Amino acid sequence: MAEQHEPYLFLEDRPTLWPHTPAERTLPADIERRLQQSHESVFADRDRASSLVEEAVLLARAGGDPSVLARTLYRGASVMHHLRRPDRAYVLCLEAQPMLERLDDRWRATKVLMLRGRCCLAVNEHERARTLLTEAALRFESMDNRTELARSYNLLALAHCLAGELEQAVRSAERAVVTLPSSENPLLEIRLRHNQAFFHYQLGRQQADLGNPAAAREEYARAAAALPDIHTFDVGRWDPAGADVLGTIASVAMINGDARTTRLALAKLATWARRWDSPMERGLAWLRFAEFRDRLGRQGSSIACARRAVAYLTGVPMESNLPAALRLLADLLEQVGDLQGAYEAYREATRVESEQQREAISLRAALLSLDLEAEQELRRSEQTLAYAQRLSNVGHLVAGVNHELNQPMASIRLLAEMTIELIERGEHEEVRRSIESMLKLSTHLRDLTFKLAAFPVPSACHPEPVDLASAVSEAMGNLRSRLTQTPCEIVVELPPLSVRAQEGRLVRVIANLLNNALDVLEGRAHRRISVSCTASDTDVTLTVVDSGPGLSEPVLERLFQPFFSTKTAGRGLGLGLALSRDAVREMGGELTARNAPHGGAVFEIRLPRHHAGAKGPGATG
Repeated sequence: MAEQHEPYLFLEDRPTLWPHTPAERTLPADIERRLQQSHESVFADRDRASSLVEEAVLLARAGGDPSVLARTLYRGASVMHHLRRPDRAYVLCLEAQPMLERLDDRWRATKVLMLRGRCCLAVNEHERARTLLTEAALRFESMDNRTELARSYNLLALAHCLAGELEQAVRSAERAVVTLPSSENPLLEIRLRHNQAFFHYQLGRQQADLGNPAAAREEYARAAAALPDIHTFDVGRWDPAGADVLGTIASVAMINGDARTTRLALAKLATWARRWDSPMERGLAWLRFAEFRDRLGRQGSSIACARRAVAYLTGVPMESNLPAALRLLADLLEQVGDLQGAYEAYREATRVESEQQREAISLRAALLSLDLEAEQELRRSEQTLAYAQRLSNVGHLVAGVNHELNQPMASIRLLAEMTIELIERGEHEEVRRSIESMLKLSTHLRDLTFKLAAFPVPSACHPEPVDLASAVSEAMGNLRSRLTQTPCEIVVELPPLSVRAQEGRLVRVIANLLNNALDVLEGRAHRRISVSCTASDTDVTLTVVDSGPGLSEPVLERLFQPFFSTKTAGRGLGLGLALSRDAVREMGGELTARNAPHGGAVFEIRLPRHHAGAKGPGATG
């Protein structure tokens, strides 16, 4: 089944209450006029429609408004898709989508994503189509846009069908019907139910070919149940997809032995064909007449209908139904003994089919090449951003190191000058205190350079059994002087558990988390830190919770980035958490952060559990 086009769909605007951007201006009159005229010329004058789209895009580029250009590209791509030019439509889509993403127009950006999927379907690139349509469905689901989500599922069903995956097609089609809000879009609901019925019908034919008549009848019954009632089906309200709906109704009715419904569907199909001037739609209608009259044994009439179908469809570029019409005509002519006519029809069908296959392969290669170029451009952009981020990090590093080194070095110089004076005055006790201060500052400098050296160079990790309670106790011992300066209630509740880690590294990580918590709690009346743990058969999670204000969303996003710090200048480079997370990961675990439900920050260290009696990785029995 070819994709059912929705020629008016690209004129839809995004929902009025769009939450991400203010109300947008209408397109400039000269651009809007060309887009409208191109839409009206899709069936009547394809070349003019294509030229009008290109003119509209040129005008939008000249205007310099990104919003106008992005919307023009999207609507132009829709017209090109209906003109059976998926390659050009795809080019416009690839340009429009990143622009719409930057403008935060997620609804239209996702519509472009869906249109890219349709272009892939048009050139039989089913796998890529499924990927794009699945992403579109996920986006519409996050927007809670059930109508567009239903359309996405419907196109996914078509992708499965074209790939020969009929059971998956049925499931996706059923999902589309269930997803669509009832009574919101009656015509779309009929379209979705028709596709569901069509896939059931095709699955029934497949079961019949496999020799499963009972299963085939069940599928035919499901198809009939999904289709609209032919007696109330209003042809006058329908778009070009009406031929597919009426044709499927007639096919299902005929295979179920419902002659009355078959005749009524064919009569309405005739009415519908007279209503539409499009060669493609009229050709499709005559093809359906030829098929049904052949089934009824009316060979003369079916040959006439097949000839009309071929005449109409020959003028439609890349029309997938033309080879089928030619083959049907060849079969009918062979049945009445016109072997010369049958041979010519078969030869023409083979020629057209080969030509269409070559064109499809060429278009498919073009689309894949466009995708590859877009992927390479994305990679180049990511590399540029990564390089910019590295430069930014270097800038932060230089500024931070400059501050962190200059301050203690200036203090050491000042203390040294004072010490010389103190020695000359014979104040030996003050000299001792001054030298002790210089030693503390030099220790701080040593620790700072150690951190900088440790940051880019990961060291080998050899985990061993570590008692968790002992590691926490040692970390708290290292902070004894700090706890004297900043009194804090620390509650430790740890069962006797061991983990596989490097003891020194684990102690430093725990000490860093406790030290950060003390920094946050400075100046607060209520200061409390709790340390606890939970265990599974394979892991142990150590949890450190403080009674501070918690972590804002922007801070959570950047918390483990090197050189990011919320502390005041002079209190660190912002490397502590980055180094801690790297250390935990090297020990086979993970360090994460979140907010507690009732306030405060929560840091969790997850490490492999060590069971008593277990041997290390290199142990032998």
